[in-house]
Amino acid sequence: MLMTRLNKISLMLGLAISVAAPSIAMAAESAAPEESGTWLGLMFFAINFALFVGILMYFVAPMARGFFRDRAVAIRSQIDRLNSAFQEAQDYANRAAAKMAGLEQELATLRTEIESETAFLVKQIREGATATAERIRKDTALTGSAIADAAQRRVRERLAATAAKLARDLIAASIDASDQARLIDGFMEKISHEAAR
Repeated sequence: MLMTRLNKISLMLGLAISVAAPSIAMAAESAAPEESGTWLGLMFFAINFALFVGILMYFVAPMARGFFRDRAVAIRSQIDRLNSAFQEAQDYANRAAAKMAGLEQELATLRTEIESETAFLVKQIREGATATAERIRKDTALTGSAIADAAQRRVRERLAATAAKLARDLIAASIDASDQARLIDGFMEKISHEAAR
């Protein structure tokens, strides 16, 4: 750090001397107007210019080389960073594309599974509805048959009771008491047997 400051100070001092030297030389020449076009003046300017170029080469060239070298290193590191960032972005893009393709494939698989599951459920519902309708038909037929049988049984029982009453009344009017009892008992057994069927 200290060397860098010393180099900068010496560079500034050298530049100030280089810039001031031609002015001093010109001031000295203006004092002697007869020597303004001599070879000595030209040689003085050439030496001043050579000194100026030498000072620049000695002090400025290493600094310029260091600046350009540092700048080149910074540019290369930035290019490397940008290349790595670009590569990373490319990798992310490739992974994202792969994930998208995987998601599309998974979506197609899910769609197929949902369609097959829906078809299976519709088939089950249809089969269940058909079985339920058939069971309802059978239950309706069985219930109707049971109601008809029960109605017939009630009609038979009522007819049997009415016939028994009529028969008892007729028998009571035409047959004596012992015959009546025997005939009524036999008739009642027969009616009971018929009603049980």
